[in-house]
Amino acid sequence: MIKQFHTPSDGSLIIGTAYKEWKYGSTGAKEIFLSDWNSPGIWSYDYKDAKINVKDAVAWISMTGKLTMELQSSDVYQWMQAQIKNNIENQDKNPDDKMWDIISSATFYLNHTKKGDKYIFPFRFTAVLDSESNSWLFHQMHFSFPYVLPSPPVRIYE
Repeated sequence: MIKQFHTPSDGSLIIGTAYKEWKYGSTGAKEIFLSDWNSPGIWSYDYKDAKINVKDAVAWISMTGKLTMELQSSDVYQWMQAQIKNNIENQDKNPDDKMWDIISSATFYLNHTKKGDKYIFPFRFTAVLDSESNSWLFHQMHFSFPYVLPSPPVRIYE
C-alpha cells in the first residue's frame, strides 16, 4: 500500500525545475515523481537548516539540498538529442517555448559534459502542508536549481 503524502485535492501542485513544469493533483504528482525520482540521481536534503513555520492546520517548509548524479557525456548527449526531438514533435508547445527548451538542453550539454561525469546540483525546496486527519500532507511543493546559465533562459523587454 502506498502512503498518501499529498492532499487528494486536484488543486494540489508540484512545481518542478523545468520551465512550465507544473503538475496538479494525484495524476501530476505521480507523473513528476516517476520521472524525476526514477532517475539515476540521489536527492539529499539539508534537514538541519530547514525552516518550518506552523499556523493552525498549515505549515510552510523551506530547505536546500543537492542532487548528485554520475553521467557519462555520451549518455547526456543521447538524452539531450531525445529531449530536443521530443520538443520539436510536441504539438502542445508553441514555437518559442520549443526553442527555449532546445537552447537550454544544448547549453546544458555544452557547459556540463566537459567538466566530468559527476554532477552535483544544489537545489531549493519549498512546500506548503495541510493537516488532515492527524497527518501532514503536502498541498504544494516547489523545486528549483539556483545555478545560472551563461545566457538567461528568459528575458523581459519593456
